[in-house]
This record gives sequence, structure tokens and C-alpha cells, in this order.
Amino acid sequence: MKLTTKKIIKVSVLLLLIITIALPFIYNTEKQPLTDQIRSKVSGDFIELSQGVVHYQQTNMGAEKTVVLVHGFSVPYYIWDPTYNFLVGNGFHVIRYDLYGRGYSDRPDVDYDQQLFDTQLLELLNTLNIQKPVDVIGLSMGGAIVAKFVADHPEKVNKVVFIDPSHESFYSKKLTVPLLGEYLAAVVMLPKAADGQLADFKDPDKFSDWPEKYRQQMQYYGFRNALLSTLRNFAKPDKLYLYQKVGQLNKSTLLIWGEDDNTLPIANSTRVAQALNIETFVVKNAGHIPHFERPEIVNPALLSFLQ
Repeated sequence: MKLTTKKIIKVSVLLLLIITIALPFIYNTEKQPLTDQIRSKVSGDFIELSQGVVHYQQTNMGAEKTVVLVHGFSVPYYIWDPTYNFLVGNGFHVIRYDLYGRGYSDRPDVDYDQQLFDTQLLELLNTLNIQKPVDVIGLSMGGAIVAKFVADHPEKVNKVVFIDPSHESFYSKKLTVPLLGEYLAAVVMLPKAADGQLADFKDPDKFSDWPEKYRQQMQYYGFRNALLSTLRNFAKPDKLYLYQKVGQLNKSTLLIWGEDDNTLPIANSTRVAQALNIETFVVKNAGHIPHFERPEIVNPALLSFLQ
């Protein structure tokens, strides 16, 4: 039977529609809930806060100084491995944790905005009975979280470190559109997420296991929604005013930036440095996560500053 042009068009449209509908299911990586049984097999501890269970790790409880490490947009607390181990080895009480929606922390169905992450950090410290002011280190989006925390709770903080901190809006208008955003997150954003993390390194070949490590958190329900909600509720406002507030508090502050950062180019450091009224410590031959790529440079700088 000879197909007419009209029938060919109808068949093509039908196939395209089927593929369009099928893609979110094809690319879906979220296959199971994050259960206590799964959590029992991972390192670290868990604590119940107002919005759910939070995965954290702390070592050297009782040490004179406490340092809290706050990770960025989507890579959970293992991104701090070199820093955590170094500071622990030098006698600091160190705390690191997974932000809501990441790693092995719960993925509550709420707006992932600045207030959510601020409250998470505040409740974590209070629940762990950390009464003395702490030193805080924020990476990338974690820098903006730390900036708000310092600005809103200055009595809780002693020294502050920002590593390649985000400050400008990084949201996508398309992702804010209902339904369209969910679709694009499912078929475009998440499928590229794991391999895309390699772009954070100056020399990604040295970190070939990074994508697979990242994929572990992608198998639990709520991860995609958490990232999408963060892009919709956290990412839009320019956060420079928060760094200006921190600068006005006259707290001892260190700003570190990878010279070859492609995610937040070092040219952006000028705005943050001016807001904080300090100089930038530039790490050569390093990308967006210089503490991981060049720990032999960053760790001594952190130790000198924190001591």
C-alpha cells in the first residue's frame, strides 16, 4: 500500500509524540526510596531535623575549634574529602553534611530556597549542641548559603571561607515554566548531570570516577525535583548583597578561587572580593573545586587562616 504524504506526516507526528512522552521514562534514574536500610550501609551519621533526615559526619568532637563545610549545588559532602581529612588530621572538630535533596539526606517536597538551607544549617548546629561560634567554609552555591547564614546569624560564626562562591543568578527561564521545566529537567538536565561534573576540573582525566560517584544519589526518589526546585527558588536572586553584609560585619574572611574555573570564571571574583573588601587567593591550575584539585595549595592556606 502506497503511503500518501499526508499519512507519512501523521505517522511521523505520532512517532515523535510517542518518543517525546517516552523520554522522561527512558532517562529516569530514580528507581527507589531512600530507606534506613540503604543509609545503614554508608558512612557518617543521620539526624532528624524539621524538614527530614540529614546525612552528616563529624570528627574530633570536643576540640577547641569547630569548622563546618557546606557543599554546592548538587555534589554531596564527599566533595570535601581532602579538606575534611586534612582539618581532622590537624585537630579541628569538623562537620560536613548533605544539603536537603542531595546525597543521603531527605528530599522534602518543599521550595528549595535560601531559607530552607539556612534553617537546615542552623538546626543542625543547634541539634548537635554546638554552642560556640564556628568557622564556616562554603563552596559554590554553598558560598551563598554561608553568606546568608553569616549575615543572619553573626553570633554563630567566627571565621568565614568562600571557595569559588556563587553570587549571580544562575536560573533558566525555561525551567521555571510549569510542566516544561519538569520535562526539560528529566530529558536534558539530569541525563547530562553526572558527566557534566567533570567540567568543574581543570584536568578532568584525573577524576574519571567522579561521574559514577555522582550517580549514586540519582537513583533515589526526589533528587531531580530537588535540583529543579533549587533552580526555581534559590538561583534567581542576585546574592551580592549578602556578601556585602558579610563584609560589613568585619569578620575574618578568606576568598579562594580557581584560576581556571569554567563554572564561575575568576573574573566574577572581583565583585565578591569588593563586596567583602578583601583580596582573592587565586589557585593556579585549578577549576571550580580548587580544594579538591590542588589540596597541596589550598589546605596550607586554610590551616594558616583558621589557626
